[in-house]
Amino acid sequence: MFNPNIFRDYDIRGVYPTELNEATYYAIGHALAVYLNVDSIAVGRDMRISSPNLFAALVDGITDQGTQVIDLGLISTEMLYFASGYYQFPASAIVSASHNPPEYNGLKIVTQGAVPLSGERGLPEIKALVQQNQFVNAAQKGRVTQQNILEDWINHALSFINPSALRRLKVVVDAGNGMGGIAWAEVAKRLPISIIPLYFELDGNFPNHTPNPVIESNLTALKASVLKEQADFGIALDGDADRIIVLDNRGQMLSSTVFMAMLCQELLIKYGPGLVLYNVTIGRIVPEIVEKYGGTSMRVRVGHAFIKQYMKQYQALFAGETSGHYYFRDNFTADSSLIAGLFAIQFVSNQSHSLAEVAQDFNKYPQSGEINFVVPDVLQALEPIKSDYSDAKVDEIDGLTFWYPDWWFNLRQSKTEPLLRLNVEANTLPILQEKTTTIIQKIQAMGGVEKKG
Repeated sequence: MFNPNIFRDYDIRGVYPTELNEATYYAIGHALAVYLNVDSIAVGRDMRISSPNLFAALVDGITDQGTQVIDLGLISTEMLYFASGYYQFPASAIVSASHNPPEYNGLKIVTQGAVPLSGERGLPEIKALVQQNQFVNAAQKGRVTQQNILEDWINHALSFINPSALRRLKVVVDAGNGMGGIAWAEVAKRLPISIIPLYFELDGNFPNHTPNPVIESNLTALKASVLKEQADFGIALDGDADRIIVLDNRGQMLSSTVFMAMLCQELLIKYGPGLVLYNVTIGRIVPEIVEKYGGTSMRVRVGHAFIKQYMKQYQALFAGETSGHYYFRDNFTADSSLIAGLFAIQFVSNQSHSLAEVAQDFNKYPQSGEINFVVPDVLQALEPIKSDYSDAKVDEIDGLTFWYPDWWFNLRQSKTEPLLRLNVEANTLPILQEKTTTIIQKIQAMGGVEKKG
């Protein structure tokens, strides 16, 4: 029985085998071939336990429709984006559920140039084809060929930095038993620094922790290793390696805002003036750093499909999100944790002080972090907030952002879950605490319940 709810705004995702299974992927394979109407589709997979079977079913559906398949094998999502742009495949897909627990799986799809299908383009049409399920096998089945892209990917990623100019740093990398360990193991052989691997072994059971670095409890082992090894900093990756979180040499997590500001500085020094995009929940230090180093900046909607569209439209140099996604113009406008991690190594290598000390200069404005609420009606919950803060300057780029001289906050509806998301930033910690507490109380008075984790 097909479950239409597996089609999300940015990808296909659900629990295996109850919400999605081999029959679902076989039908999706047919639908992909029909909708995309291309000669060939490149397909890869992650290390989840269900991925080999789902991959095989997807490939069968594509080839039964007469379309050729390029089997990319075990890859990360960032490698899929690279392959799409570098080899100019007409379309590409990866069987993966990103940072979700082991019982989940999913599918991400891009067209030539790493342009993602989303709820606004492609996914609704494919969903409709699967629901109709009126596929007819082609007279001649499509062929499957294999292609290894790892060497080209590593060469591409390393081209962003100058390895010979690096100091002999010590960096701990926690791949969380996900796909990021493959690339970092290769990078470690080519850099004049010490990479200390943590959970590089591919294991779809995720025996050490779930591959979601945004959850602080998943960073416990990384923090301990950074301190034990007296490392210069630590890196945590999500399951499909398109997101990155950084810990300083004291084991403290850098906010995505602070890390993005550092990347902005490094990229603008390297490339000169350029446009930087940042989503509505990134803090004010980012546009300040961009301006300081001669660039220009623009606030945009949350979500990788929107970010990539804006990057191409405005020819942006770089973009970042609070979720830990960082996008690079010269990486086909796609996000990459590996390239972001390499720039982090270069940034720290260029500093005369430790990362913890340098971070103090960037950590200028206290932030609440993202606070999520389950509410009876997301849109209805925004109305009394608009009334209570009617004296603010308001923009509606994504949800509602309320601006005051010494603080601001954003409320927006999640694109992936039935949640109301709150982010607050202020000039001082007392202002942040006071304003955040007040807003939380207002949301709770409307029946909102804070969701932890």
